[in-house]
Amino acid sequence: MAHCAAPRPYSAGTTASRSVVLVVSIDGLAPRHITRATMPALTTLALEGASCFTARTVIPPTTLPVHTSMLRSVDPSTHGLYSNTPAPLHTDAPSFLQAARSAGRSTAVFINWLPLDAVIEREAAVQRFVIDGGYDPDEDRRCVDAAIAAVTGGCCDVVFVYLVRPDLAGHAYGWDSAEYAAAVTRSDRELARLLDAAGPEVAVLVTTDHGGLGTGHADKVSDVMETFIVVRAPGRVAAGSGWPAASPLDVAPTVADLCGFGPDPRWEGSSLLGRELPLVEVVLDLLAAMAQETYGERVTMLDHALQSAALASADGAGDEMMLACLLHDLGHVLGRASQWGLPGHAEVGARALQPVLSPAIVEPIRGHVTAKRYRVAVEPAYHDRLSVASRMSLVQQGGPLAAGDAEAFAAGAFAAEAMRLRGYDDGGKVDDLVVPALETYRGLIAAALKPEHPIDPSWARDACRCTSCRDPGNGQHLIDASVLEGWTVVRTDRTSDELTVTLHHRSGERHVCRIPAAGPGDLPAEPWGPAFAEQLRAGSTSWTGDHGPLVDQLARRGIALLHDCGVEPGTVLEVGNTIGFVRETNYGALFDVVAEPDPVNLAFTPLALPAHTDNPYREPCPTVQLLHCLAAANDGGSSRFVDGFAAAEMLRAEDPAAFGTLTTTDVTFRYRSGGVDLQARRPLIELDCDGAVRAVSVNNRSMEPLGADRADAVTFYRAYRTLVDLLDRDDVGIEITLRPGELVAFDNRRVLHGRRAFPVTERRHLQGCYIDIDAIRSAARLAGTGR
Repeated sequence: MAHCAAPRPYSAGTTASRSVVLVVSIDGLAPRHITRATMPALTTLALEGASCFTARTVIPPTTLPVHTSMLRSVDPSTHGLYSNTPAPLHTDAPSFLQAARSAGRSTAVFINWLPLDAVIEREAAVQRFVIDGGYDPDEDRRCVDAAIAAVTGGCCDVVFVYLVRPDLAGHAYGWDSAEYAAAVTRSDRELARLLDAAGPEVAVLVTTDHGGLGTGHADKVSDVMETFIVVRAPGRVAAGSGWPAASPLDVAPTVADLCGFGPDPRWEGSSLLGRELPLVEVVLDLLAAMAQETYGERVTMLDHALQSAALASADGAGDEMMLACLLHDLGHVLGRASQWGLPGHAEVGARALQPVLSPAIVEPIRGHVTAKRYRVAVEPAYHDRLSVASRMSLVQQGGPLAAGDAEAFAAGAFAAEAMRLRGYDDGGKVDDLVVPALETYRGLIAAALKPEHPIDPSWARDACRCTSCRDPGNGQHLIDASVLEGWTVVRTDRTSDELTVTLHHRSGERHVCRIPAAGPGDLPAEPWGPAFAEQLRAGSTSWTGDHGPLVDQLARRGIALLHDCGVEPGTVLEVGNTIGFVRETNYGALFDVVAEPDPVNLAFTPLALPAHTDNPYREPCPTVQLLHCLAAANDGGSSRFVDGFAAAEMLRAEDPAAFGTLTTTDVTFRYRSGGVDLQARRPLIELDCDGAVRAVSVNNRSMEPLGADRADAVTFYRAYRTLVDLLDRDDVGIEITLRPGELVAFDNRRVLHGRRAFPVTERRHLQGCYIDIDAIRSAARLAGTGR
């Protein structure tokens, strides 16, 4: 079943503050399965704002009652809904969507479960997308696709998206199954798509309704009742912060606060904004509290943590191991410890840290108690070297591992790291040892909590430049793509020149990936504007000199100037074949740009030409054009150049909707004359997979109209006109008059060119040819400037 209501107009509210808010609920997502490795998008979002991964849901922990509480900020005892069967509610408290509509906001909902639609008021959503084809996990993708269209369209102030995949997998296979883990990863990818479309400035709240245990979530146990709330709101919520507690009842007031309108007086929850605490301070405070406890050891738990970290530092174990040592006993103060501490403190501490810290820190913590049990099992003498307190806690922790468990532990990805931490743990119990103070580690903790996307192990294996992975001569792969899977990141080290990533394979193999800080032969595009005219002339390269600066500037700036080329006809071919390879077209290898009595192209007239790119009707389109001036007009005929990449970014900033239209609408370019009929389809602005501009194609002379039945024609032509007007502005582009003997080279997929008109009596003669940009970039790298 599917239903999608078209947007309806709304009246503006009186509140001055207005911002877009995206609310996402992922059904059945248990926090114990949220780590920096399993959900990089969600956990990075958490570090970009504030989070609580120990929130508690309402009773009953059932999807429809919880979502009703989430939407309306009232407990089930108030709204009266206790099952997944819709029924009349016992409250008139509005949902945050209805409250947003009353405040003059435009709203949209995207859900794939019909009962949820029943608890959202009919007038609460300007746009309503509802599908329910049964238990179909692929409907999450359809919901996200529809939500992306709304978010990027810029017509909604509040967008609510419901995703269901983890809940379906939990019920079908169990909340701790491999299938559930795969569903969690897939949900994170859908969330990532949505976040990428929304952009970094949109306020986002992500939450869930309940966890699960076995194949259900009816029991009121921690694994079921524990939920989470994550909020990113630039300028409103400090990055790297958190809340000690939260509830589904807090969602609606928090959304209202993010939107800039007040909470409904019938709501029972409250906004979380303003209550967050810096995570660095939370961690430091927990560590400081350990100064009051010894759990039977000769030193306090704080001294023990500091000594363990100091031992790791002295051993050169790296920042991640130092932090693992510092934090490894944090679980004692997070749980209810007895005389010998909390037996399960390793898991408790790891669970608390895993959404915000790297597995390279968390997993050794999780395994350090098991490492003790392992060593006792395989090294009989090890038991007697343990402290008295450690021997006592060993009994509470289960004693030596059984043979099968010991074998399984030793095969684990982080076994070596857990064993190493165990060694520092055992050594960090010395009376009166002077070590760096707790405050020394503030910067290290803060760095670990930065919202950087976790390193993907397949990427690291692929990016490795060691001599076992890449041919040292040509840099090509020596490994097959089949070896990229099955790896886990167990350690990372960074210097200004290199990233080193240690990987563990499920087969037991380890590989140290060495990855240069700069990509191989990076040649980043450098934008320019009107002030570049003087730089272009001043940076002109002599044809008789070193061509390194020419190819470097052409590769980075998209345009370069040569002088001392003389005025001999055909010179442009010599230049083209020296710095690249001339590409022949239907105009021949060489073409003349000179006024003709019967021109086949507007270029062969004295008329003015607006800024354009050449030959967009070819596939592939010529990338570099060379124009050599043999004769210049005394009156008029100056050349105009525009950095299309910079102009496109201006359009993105000034009119995002127009930018979006021109990047997603394919148009046909066509040239038919002299025995050729050339056609190609492409958007006017092409983006790469990261959203960066990679090509601009503007040529009104050869652009065909959109189809007569295209409903988006009005939108496209408004956007097209906006771009054309921008390209013609005085604050965009440069103007120079080529002198005889000068040659200009420019990237035809980036730099637009045009000219001023000149009298028909004036002689202006240019010769041109095309070459490919790959030869230019290759020459720039070989010259050493792009390494």
